[in-house]
Amino acid sequence: MVKVIIKDKKDMNTMIMGTNPWPESKYEVMGSQDAICYDPEVEILSVKFSKIGQKTFDSYPNLKWIVCRSHGYDNVRSDLAEKYNVGIVCTNPHTNDVAEWIVDKVRGENCLVFGSGRIAKKFCEIYDKNSHMINSKTKFDSSTITDYDTIVLACSPTKNPILTDELLKNFQGGVVSISRGCCIDNSVLEYYLGNGIEYAEIDILDHSKYRDYMIKNCEELNYYYHTAWGDEKSYDSRYFDELFKEIDLCLKSKSANVVQDRKIDFFDFSN
Repeated sequence: MVKVIIKDKKDMNTMIMGTNPWPESKYEVMGSQDAICYDPEVEILSVKFSKIGQKTFDSYPNLKWIVCRSHGYDNVRSDLAEKYNVGIVCTNPHTNDVAEWIVDKVRGENCLVFGSGRIAKKFCEIYDKNSHMINSKTKFDSSTITDYDTIVLACSPTKNPILTDELLKNFQGGVVSISRGCCIDNSVLEYYLGNGIEYAEIDILDHSKYRDYMIKNCEELNYYYHTAWGDEKSYDSRYFDELFKEIDLCLKSKSANVVQDRKIDFFDFSN
């Protein structure tokens, strides 16, 4: 019998547990701090934010799928998943909420959007002004940044920061970001706040000495502590329907949301 473990209870506690959504499976809901034990029956593990490393793969030797209830999978050791031939799936549960959050924060009329995933595409779809979306395979001439009044970061984790001196030295406008902290060089952001960057609406920043300083001292920065996705109200029936659907597809090895490319993005600013 296939065993499904759903770890992290914060979102699951908002669902009224009724009929078993997977009648052919045995499943268990675990807290983030609950100890995991060796269990060869576990084939599917779903997590919200718990870190997945060597201990997990050792405990679940027959694990086949990790279903992340998120838009990213930086909490998963993807190198180990590849080593043990374990598929990673992201349910992308808050695409509309986050895209609407970006629209609400943009004050300009010409957006340069870094990213080409679901959130970036949805933003460009609902934004009623001008937007230009580039992906990690697109070379971008940084001297053309003067054509835009807003930089939107809506991409996967990047190898190098996107906000660099080369990009920002001729820029005048705002920055809106829902990307991971690695996409932003905090020291560069701090330098250009009020010196080209007129406003910055940032969902996540890396923990560094510059982060706390900017939050306290830079009036151009509004920081949201990774809350752009919404709140518990976003855990509606659609949220759980999508989760159950993904787990069912994983049971059948038919998910379309499998992470195909585990390489992080690298944006080329070549002239």
